[in-house]
Amino acid sequence: MASGRLMKFENLVCLIAVLTIVSTANADIATFEDLALPPESYWNGSDESGGFASSSAYFNNNYNSAWGSWDGFSYSNITDTTTAGMAAQYNAITGAGQGNSANYAIGYAGWAPLPTITLDTADVVEGLYVTNNNYVCYAMLGGDAFAKKFGGDSGNDPDWFMLTITGKDVDGVVTGTVDLYLADYRFADNSADYIVNTWQYVDLTSLGAVKSLEFSLSSSDVGDWGMNTPAYFALDTLMRKSAFVYAETYTEAGVNGYINPDNNWQHADPQDPNAVINPIFRGWATEIVSYQPAPGLDPQWTDPNMALGPVTGSNVDIVSLGDLSQQQIGQGMSPGQITLYFDEPIRQGKGYDFVVFENGFVSDANWSTGSIAGQMLAELGYVEVSSNGNDFVRFPAVSLTGEAASVYVTIEISKIYNLAGKHPNAYGICTGTPFDLKEIAEDPKVVSGLVDVNDIRYVRIVDIPGSGDFTDAAMLNIDPGTWPAWDFYQNNHPVYDAWVTYGSGGLDLEAIGVLKEQKYSADIDLNGVVDVFDFELFISALDSHFGQPNWIAGCDLAEPKDLVIDLADFAILVAQWLKTEQWRY
Repeated sequence: MASGRLMKFENLVCLIAVLTIVSTANADIATFEDLALPPESYWNGSDESGGFASSSAYFNNNYNSAWGSWDGFSYSNITDTTTAGMAAQYNAITGAGQGNSANYAIGYAGWAPLPTITLDTADVVEGLYVTNNNYVCYAMLGGDAFAKKFGGDSGNDPDWFMLTITGKDVDGVVTGTVDLYLADYRFADNSADYIVNTWQYVDLTSLGAVKSLEFSLSSSDVGDWGMNTPAYFALDTLMRKSAFVYAETYTEAGVNGYINPDNNWQHADPQDPNAVINPIFRGWATEIVSYQPAPGLDPQWTDPNMALGPVTGSNVDIVSLGDLSQQQIGQGMSPGQITLYFDEPIRQGKGYDFVVFENGFVSDANWSTGSIAGQMLAELGYVEVSSNGNDFVRFPAVSLTGEAASVYVTIEISKIYNLAGKHPNAYGICTGTPFDLKEIAEDPKVVSGLVDVNDIRYVRIVDIPGSGDFTDAAMLNIDPGTWPAWDFYQNNHPVYDAWVTYGSGGLDLEAIGVLKEQKYSADIDLNGVVDVFDFELFISALDSHFGQPNWIAGCDLAEPKDLVIDLADFAILVAQWLKTEQWRY
């Protein structure tokens, strides 16, 4: 079996690059990476093809062979950021595409027809990125034979340069416009004047469903023959709303509590006589600091010491936090919570740092009361960490479950992120939800030193009554220039789970395990070796992006994360192939 898997790996390695290039054209995000270019070169339409396609978007081009000129769109991968003048018309001032990608587009709006993007079908466009190109940037900075220096000699001239994007529907009717200043010198304080030299995201959702996008430029610097400022801009990463399926794919794998060394260290039922605690763990909670359950909890589930030590996968080795009724929520009662201490600190390392084991399980039946087979019957909780026991930072989280709560409602775990209780731990399946301290690195308490991510001694779990009255913690620390729908990160969403639950109500905590540092990111399934199991997971997610059903977060291997599974990630997998974590020996 293993040799067959290895043959499959060897036979497919050479095929992956071809598959990636071919399938990229079917994506819903135009990045221009599907367009082949020699290094440091450009395409300007000299083949007189009239345009080009990236993904499902078409970019117009009008090349005049008599004059050797063009308008509409070209594309480029030139990295030079210092050349000025007409020779630099194909150069983005950033020296690379958005997200440090290779390719980007250049728009020229000097003549009709204007640069226009046409979609294969009408759709809402989430947005795109734009910046200046060298030619226009240096013309505004210092002036040239045609264009003035922005601000003038005094620096006080109120100059500006603006890109206008016009949406049109299938009938060519204008749906709206969006403006972005690529330079603005109108401020009373000259130190606030700017010329854009980074990729700027432009939100286009206000245009509604569009069939085409038309680009025009205007400037304060005009003369008898029109605008003197060179009519160029750079563009990258156009994202259609259909590309995201509204960003509901948080498919990080649960971490196995038990494994069977005789079965390639895959998951094992804790009751299996050959099962052992996963050696990926280096420690467990050692002390209860505080326990404050919600009122009315059945006493048999109120022993907090059940949360100490290693995970067992048992349905009874738990402590419950209790659940709040609607009346109690209305009275302002606090949800149940528990705080645990660790003798050995949790430290921020490569990969995930600790794992929370709750007592949820996978439903095996469809009921009219809200249960869907294959989804989780889960009781969720916030996760907070501290170094001193007083100052806590809560992990940013996402909950996109839209269903109203009931005691039997199940949740689709791909809609949940960074909430305890997402993964099953009952009835022979023992997995926990992993957390990465890197995600709180920019929190003010971490930046100020109140919380040291290399010396986390306390973890607090706070129950979330699943009524929808409590919201996820907005992920405001995520770079707004990264995919996908950042509105999900900037708005709090109601959290729904099984509610109201009695007896062992609310989140049922079984254990919190501290992970050993993961040296090899391509060990996607966390079995300690980069092997055929990781390869198969990677192939299943190849060419997917965040929001697609086959997206797997652990396959986004290359840094910085771009939320696309592509050749850059595959290169990491190849480089780490058959590497084994030290803890597996």
